[in-house]
Amino acid sequence: MSSPAEIVLDRRRGDVVARLSGEVDMSNATYVRDQLLASMPNDALALVLDISGTRYLDSAAIEVLFDVSRRLARRRQELRLVMPPDSPLRRVIELTEVHTAAPVHESLEQALTE
Repeated sequence: MSSPAEIVLDRRRGDVVARLSGEVDMSNATYVRDQLLASMPNDALALVLDISGTRYLDSAAIEVLFDVSRRLARRRQELRLVMPPDSPLRRVIELTEVHTAAPVHESLEQALTE
């Protein structure tokens, strides 16, 4: 049984910062996607998704990242990911080429200065 995903939202200048923790899999991926999309007001420039505290992403979660990126791009907004270099998720993110949909940054500060 997976632990629930938690999303904590914050607004930084023109960006929305979402800190995602826990595990995201097919049981909660739709909830996570809906919460991320609902968090984005029309005047925000980017959604900065910090997955530093996320322990697990399955294929449904990876699809959420691609889907959110596509939907934001249609609104002329951007998805940026924050993941430290030592994250256990790094290999999954690299193999699925998520960076083609959302740039991956090593720190929140780096993602906010883009």
